[in-house]
Amino acid sequence: MRGLPFRRKEGRALKGANRRRSRRASSMTAFCGLTAALSITLMLTGGLIPLATYIAPLMASALLVPVCLEFSLRAGWGTWGVTALIALVLGLDKEAALLYGFVGWWPLAKGPLERRVRGSLPRLLLKAGIFAGSVALQYVLMVFLLHMEAVTAEFGEMGQWMTVIFFVTLLVCLLLYDRLLTPLAVLYQRRIRPKLRFLRRG
Repeated sequence: MRGLPFRRKEGRALKGANRRRSRRASSMTAFCGLTAALSITLMLTGGLIPLATYIAPLMASALLVPVCLEFSLRAGWGTWGVTALIALVLGLDKEAALLYGFVGWWPLAKGPLERRVRGSLPRLLLKAGIFAGSVALQYVLMVFLLHMEAVTAEFGEMGQWMTVIFFVTLLVCLLLYDRLLTPLAVLYQRRIRPKLRFLRRG
């Protein structure tokens, strides 16, 4: 009988911990769902504004940064996967949806990669290789497997040199996007994250 009060306290502590985990899970589900919905809304503009085909997927993938900072890398990967799938099914612009699928995961891999690879030049070369390979796979899929005639016709009109310039410009834009992710994460942590304390309440 002497141990009964302690068991009651342990029971209350266990219930409190379960309640906190439940709230945390609910907050994560709501936040990730809202992020996915906003990302899909951004990518829908790709079919309405030509330049948004390339800008919207990068803006949408940048939204994964808050997910990782507030919750976990696993939550970020889940949000990316759901967003990519829905955007591919519902997107007005398949090119924008595929760009998100092939490159939109980068904010999730950036941190782990930079912690393992030291030196500015090796990092730059590795990032350039990853971006070039991802974009090349995307357009090979679009042209040879999905047979997207509009993309094939567009490359035919541009000619060989303009096509090379297009891919080089896209690669440079992706590298600039990579550089912007760090200040964006810092800005979020300093200005926005303190206002979202309710997400971390137990």
